[in-house]
Amino acid sequence: MFDLKCESSSGEEEETEGGESSLTAQISRCANVTQADLDELEHNRNESSTVKQTVWAVNCFKAWLREKQLTIDFKTVEKSELNPVLREFYGSIRTSKGELYGISSYVGLRAGLNRFMNEPPINRAWNLMQDTDFRAANNVFKGVVKQIRRSGRDITTHYPPISPEDQHLLKHSPALDPGNPKGLLNKVWYDIQLHFGLRGKEGNRHLQPDSFALNRDPNGFKYFTMALSEDAKNIQEKDKKPRRSMYEEPGNPLCPVASLEKYLSKIPADAKALYLQPKRTYVITDEMWYTSFPLGVNYLSQMLPKICKEAGMRTTYTNHSLRLTAIQRLTESREIVAVCLQSVPVEITAQWQQQPESTPYSPSSEVDSSSARQESPVSSHSWVKREPEPEVINSEAAKDPEKDNNLNSAVTTAVPSMEGLPSSVMLTITKLQCLLETKQERIEALERQVQDLQEDRKFLRSQIENLTGARLISVPEASTSVFSESRSRRRRRKSSSSSYVDDESITDESSTEESSRVRKKRRNKKKGRRGSVPHRD
Repeated sequence: MFDLKCESSSGEEEETEGGESSLTAQISRCANVTQADLDELEHNRNESSTVKQTVWAVNCFKAWLREKQLTIDFKTVEKSELNPVLREFYGSIRTSKGELYGISSYVGLRAGLNRFMNEPPINRAWNLMQDTDFRAANNVFKGVVKQIRRSGRDITTHYPPISPEDQHLLKHSPALDPGNPKGLLNKVWYDIQLHFGLRGKEGNRHLQPDSFALNRDPNGFKYFTMALSEDAKNIQEKDKKPRRSMYEEPGNPLCPVASLEKYLSKIPADAKALYLQPKRTYVITDEMWYTSFPLGVNYLSQMLPKICKEAGMRTTYTNHSLRLTAIQRLTESREIVAVCLQSVPVEITAQWQQQPESTPYSPSSEVDSSSARQESPVSSHSWVKREPEPEVINSEAAKDPEKDNNLNSAVTTAVPSMEGLPSSVMLTITKLQCLLETKQERIEALERQVQDLQEDRKFLRSQIENLTGARLISVPEASTSVFSESRSRRRRRKSSSSSYVDDESITDESSTEESSRVRKKRRNKKKGRRGSVPHRD
């Protein structure tokens, strides 16, 4: 029989030496746990969001029962009695506005009721989604889902990732300035979210200063990794084991590793949370910039919207947008690796396999070419400066096609020595090779467009010359006729004006003669009257 007493075994005391046996005898392997502690552990097995969804689903079902004037005892009800009730509930439940729920909310209703029936204090051990006794209710549920899709309400609004332009604006904005406490806090939070892709406000609140470990790769570059893995929310994420790390960027004043090191040096040594409240009054030379009070859950949930507002962004992103951006960067980097490894010589792939699996890589160095150039000890700047070279090669292709083929082969096969280089450096080189190929294709396409435009330009010039030549031929005849017509019109106008003037002068002369005659007659009459008046004696 087994001895279930919580005491240290005698075998352990015999195996240890005399000095250690007394120490192990005093240590008990059973902790004193109360019933309240066990209840709390059992209650915390689910995420807070899952608990909220379960409470919402049960409240919806109870409100529907009250409206239908039905009462159900969940501890004693049978499956045959609950099935028709759920069948009617699935078919008639609506939102507070009288509309159909979205598919995600509708699925959450059934899942929440299923958790409620299987968890304490009900503990019925039923499966409302798979038991054959609830087949009729589930058939109605499937019919409602199809109805929602046909009505066009199956529209899921996903959070958009942050565009590269907005990422550049955020990184260089005063809101992420590491020279002040608030800017340093915002930058550390932004870098951690971007490189590690943490989910939820609860995950940020539970982070501590020792949640990240500082390491060095074989080349001496610093990088941070998470010392404690984040709790996965679903089974798919539990199966995946992504290698998350945050590499330094030498020479970059906005290096994420340097920012995190500076932040950890400015917080109290006994801090129990990573994100702390900045001091209201501070001096740049102070050793401590932050208090011992942690930031609240609600404040952390609105970090990115506040940063966007401080940076003056037109688009206000959410925390989930930053997580989606981190996942997108990691996915793109893996696709680049998969494509680049196919075009890399065998020596490079062999060297890649010789590297130890424990050597981490930097997702930021895979995606951001600028950071990759800073991280690589090889002179990767020369690779970037060689990008315009295919333009010269293509311009000479028309003259000597054989020379063009030789030069292109030289560009594609010119690979530096890969011996002794780490995986991150080889990844950077392969990525830059892919960039060279894409640039070459782009330049060729642009040159073809330029040739087409030049041909169009020649055609338009010939059309313009033809039109202008035909116009010059027809213009002289028309101009002579117009000039002759204008001259004749002018002569007519002058002649008409001169005749009109002559007529006016004649009429004026006749009128003056008549007026002079009338005046003479009047004078003669006056003289005759004066001479006919008798003189008095």
